[in-house]
Amino acid sequence: MKVLADDRRRELAVLLAAALLIFWWLGGHDLWAPDEPYFAEGAREMVVDGQWAVPHVNGVVTTDKPPLFFWLIALFSLPLGAVTSFTARLPSALAALGTVALTMRLGRRLYGPRTAPLAGAVLAVSFLFWDKARWCQTDSLLCLLIWVALSAFAAHRAGEAGGRRAGLLFWLAAALAVLTKGPVGLLLPLGIALVTLGWDRELGGWRRFAPLAGPLLFAAVVGAWMVLATVGGHGEYSVWGALKTHFLKRGLYGLAHRQPPWYFLEAVPINLLPWTGLLPGALVLAWRRRAPADRFALAAAAFVVVFFSISTEKRELYALPALPAFALLLAGLVAAVCGWNEPEGAAAAKLGRRWVTVGQGVVGGLLALIGLGLPLAADRFAGRIAEIEPWMAWFVGAVLLACGAATLWLARRGRPLASCLMPAAGLALVYLFAVTAVYPAFEPRKSARAFAVQMKEATAESRAQGLPVVAFGLANVPEALAFYSDGVYTLETEDPAVLARHLDRAEPAFAVVDGGELGRQAPELLGRLTVVATATLSRQKVLLATNGGGR
Repeated sequence: MKVLADDRRRELAVLLAAALLIFWWLGGHDLWAPDEPYFAEGAREMVVDGQWAVPHVNGVVTTDKPPLFFWLIALFSLPLGAVTSFTARLPSALAALGTVALTMRLGRRLYGPRTAPLAGAVLAVSFLFWDKARWCQTDSLLCLLIWVALSAFAAHRAGEAGGRRAGLLFWLAAALAVLTKGPVGLLLPLGIALVTLGWDRELGGWRRFAPLAGPLLFAAVVGAWMVLATVGGHGEYSVWGALKTHFLKRGLYGLAHRQPPWYFLEAVPINLLPWTGLLPGALVLAWRRRAPADRFALAAAAFVVVFFSISTEKRELYALPALPAFALLLAGLVAAVCGWNEPEGAAAAKLGRRWVTVGQGVVGGLLALIGLGLPLAADRFAGRIAEIEPWMAWFVGAVLLACGAATLWLARRGRPLASCLMPAAGLALVYLFAVTAVYPAFEPRKSARAFAVQMKEATAESRAQGLPVVAFGLANVPEALAFYSDGVYTLETEDPAVLARHLDRAEPAFAVVDGGELGRQAPELLGRLTVVATATLSRQKVLLATNGGGR
């Protein structure tokens, strides 16, 4: 009983540490383009304008994402009456903390009680997971819902939950995942479950997993929203149009993030830092022994990576649902090397300590080199990155150098667990420092707040006369302007003729334009324009220009 209590205390300690990493200074800086203002503005319009059936962004229906994430932000914001940086990021943060808890629960079931807290720590400190836990994006919530579904499947597979109850939870979580980010919310957990059963040679077991009631529940939940979107959208929202554009075309042809098939072979190891050195040994061990726990974790990790590798559109955050599986595999390696537990049904497949210490020694060496070079790099590029003050670079460099050197020493001494925890502690400190001091320093460059307020004030008289503010060639900037101007919606266009007609009028008219695009306008028009305000947003030079009125 004492051992069990100690294990649970370790899990609680990991959960509290994860909460600190995720929630510390969560609202400490503004919402940054391209993604954060989009979701926050959609939620703001739900709260202020009552547009709940389908998301509206910048005053028009958006089909980019389903509504669940917008709904959650709006619900968390209702008590305050406004969407803030904190309430916009809160769904992602809570979802991430839930995923850490689920991963530890799975680790306890699959690999043993001592492995569970380490699996939670691996997940919480992995860079990609920590980063998306603090960002106003759908991916953290999607990851949680996928793993709720997979946890139900794993419980049924282990004989700990009845097929009907587990199956209903699986399909309900998948339905909510679809309402978060579209069809991938079903395809990923369903594919992982079927691949795992196929590997187990138990595909017939699917018949015991709520084969009729589960899909009916899924159809009821998703279908209810489809009806709501069709009726409540007043004909402006097309479910098929959204599916065609943002799933089929994105997967087949790519919209903005075309990458080669091997993209995730590079992206996953980088985003698993500081645990990357464990990856080769974890994959070798899991493949050699192929216990039921290993088969499940390997199937989950591989399916996500292969699924998105086939897609033309790729972003590193697409690998996020694979990270809990990788966390289980990496923790399983350390557990095996340390002699803690063997998962049930494991074949005899021992690996020596060097499978941990060599890889982590490499990680330690890299961290030490980065720590040495960071102050020099900050000094060299001071003109380009003025926001980074020298003392910031020296502090981060010192932390990385110290933890990297300590990791190297521990690895050489043959201490596998310590060589894993040391770089994790160092990076956790860097994470906390970054969100406290570094991120706020980038506000002038990343936040649209000041420019949006200038736009709102400068265009007030023109808008009162019924003239719109045209946004030309600005990609994701208009939603940030709408959010921080508290509802000044711009008329978005990519047509130069629309911009020219708008500015070539007798009345004072305003446009927010990309600085590079403005130079392509007719010389006679440019000669009459006055630039009222400028800013650099989403790597674009953005100008607020006016014709001054009169021809």
